[in-house]
Amino acid sequence: MRMWRRFGVVGIGLLLLGLTGRISLAQQPAPPAGVETQQEAMEDIHLTRAVIQAERQAIVSRAMDLTTEEMQGFWPLYRTYRLEAAKVGDRIVALIATYADSYDNLTDEVADQLLTEFVKIEQARARLKAKYLPKFKQALPTRKVARFYQLENKLDIAILAEMAEQIPLAR
Repeated sequence: MRMWRRFGVVGIGLLLLGLTGRISLAQQPAPPAGVETQQEAMEDIHLTRAVIQAERQAIVSRAMDLTTEEMQGFWPLYRTYRLEAAKVGDRIVALIATYADSYDNLTDEVADQLLTEFVKIEQARARLKAKYLPKFKQALPTRKVARFYQLENKLDIAILAEMAEQIPLAR
């Protein structure tokens, strides 16, 4: 369980710290070693993801500089887009969980399955962005769509970088 907590909760918690710059890890004392179950870790991850989503929306709101008319078209579309993006995020969480569970005894077969799923997740992320591009272009001027996609990419990269720092390389 310690490996699960290190990969999932700490990685996502550090991501939250990196995105907001306002949350202190000292505010959330770590439970005693071995006490947390995988279900509790998953609950922590879901809660942390909800907070990250709220922060993400606040960051987008501040950076987009939308008119009242643009807001009416953008925000409902954004929420739908983020719901679909969360499904891709669910796959990432599951992938990390599988890796954490297999880390000490990672076989070539499991590594192959993890790599295949990773590539599929990346493809799903790209398809999602492509699917929503024309929809965002209908709701916003193209320059603002470009700004939005830049924000999405920066936030995604920040998340991936924080996770990469916390997840050890395969042995």
